[in-house]
Amino acid sequence: MVKDKKSPHTSLLTQIRRGLFSQFRLDDDQADYTQIDTSIRNGVRMRGTNLWVLVFAIFVASIGLNVNSTAVIIGAMLISPLMGPIMGVGYGMAIYDFELVRRALKALGMA
Repeated sequence: MVKDKKSPHTSLLTQIRRGLFSQFRLDDDQADYTQIDTSIRNGVRMRGTNLWVLVFAIFVASIGLNVNSTAVIIGAMLISPLMGPIMGVGYGMAIYDFELVRRALKALGMA
């Protein structure tokens, strides 16, 4: 009995697999490392728009506490701009940039 080395099913499965891998490949959407670095460093600052959003998030959280509404408090947490400093702390620790960690912790402490 001779085995068929290339059956039509194998070819079809290979094409499906290649098609799926090409659809789920992440290389096309990957940002440049300098762009990521700049974005995280800019997100650490608690000035301008971030500061205003923080003020309004505090206002919304205060209303939520006054009316005893968990949903409003969670909404205030969602609109607060604290993710930038949190990412700054993690990124700074990952790349051993302790100046970035210090600035991010300062921004978190101010918030």
